[in-house]
Amino acid sequence: MFNHWVTILLTIAAVGGAIVTIYGWVRTPIRWFQSRPKSKVRQKGITLSFVSKDRHCRWSPARGNDQSGTYIAGIWNVTNSSESDVVILKARLSKYETQFVQVSAYHPSVEGFGANYPIHSNQMSEVSADFIFFPSIGRAPKPIISDVIFTDNFRNEHRVRTQFSYIGPKPIHEPPLWSRWLRH
Repeated sequence: MFNHWVTILLTIAAVGGAIVTIYGWVRTPIRWFQSRPKSKVRQKGITLSFVSKDRHCRWSPARGNDQSGTYIAGIWNVTNSSESDVVILKARLSKYETQFVQVSAYHPSVEGFGANYPIHSNQMSEVSADFIFFPSIGRAPKPIISDVIFTDNFRNEHRVRTQFSYIGPKPIHEPPLWSRWLRH
């Protein structure tokens, strides 16, 4: 009976010793991997302030392949108060899936909008975004209110609540049924 317990204890000691040895081998590479500097792709401290240009944030009906859709366009003044130049690469509306998006920034030397122009450090610029949605997402003449989420070249997301005014043709309203009865 005594030999049985000695065998169990020796087995536990051998397995435990093997585990400690393997942990010692693995611990050094794990510590090295954890101590490596993080990628500089995602920079903290990027501060962009967006202010929508209300007269330039609008929506209208769109058509494509015999399907009705919605066209949304907006322009925002963007202030970059960080120490890095920032490029706005993508935009999306928080509530809807977009079929097409075009994002561009104003470039003063060209005096126009273009893709991938930077917003320089401690400067203000304009950013434009055009979206197309199928099927339609708006109901004329009501505005569309949604968060626009801009993604910069450091993979930071900037959320801006924006109201898009309707600029399409006036909707045709049918008179209520009771008014048609009164005419007859």
